[in-house]
Amino acid sequence: MTKPTLNAWFCCFFCKSKYAPFNCLIKELSAHRNEEKCWLLFHENSGLQNVTFFDEGPSCIRDEGQTTLIDITRMECSNCGEHLGGKIVHVHERHPIIREGQYVVQLTKKP
Repeated sequence: MTKPTLNAWFCCFFCKSKYAPFNCLIKELSAHRNEEKCWLLFHENSGLQNVTFFDEGPSCIRDEGQTTLIDITRMECSNCGEHLGGKIVHVHERHPIIREGQYVVQLTKKP
């Protein structure tokens, strides 16, 4: 007997295009949560859809009591251009969870 898979997706707030499957979510990066936003970490083989990547730059991720320097590309909705998060292209320090190729999605509470 096969296990049923959850067919739920994270969708762009503005145009409602689906872009990240829920079942590829690793965890919430709770150190980045506040009243306005939270960050989610996704597997590197998540099968994202309707996204475009731009530029690359340095950033930091805080998780498990550790701050890790990373290089990340900007990820936008390919339909409306809304900023969705990024793809980790390089991790400068060893981290127990953060890996190259993973995706960071920023969920923002819009007014």
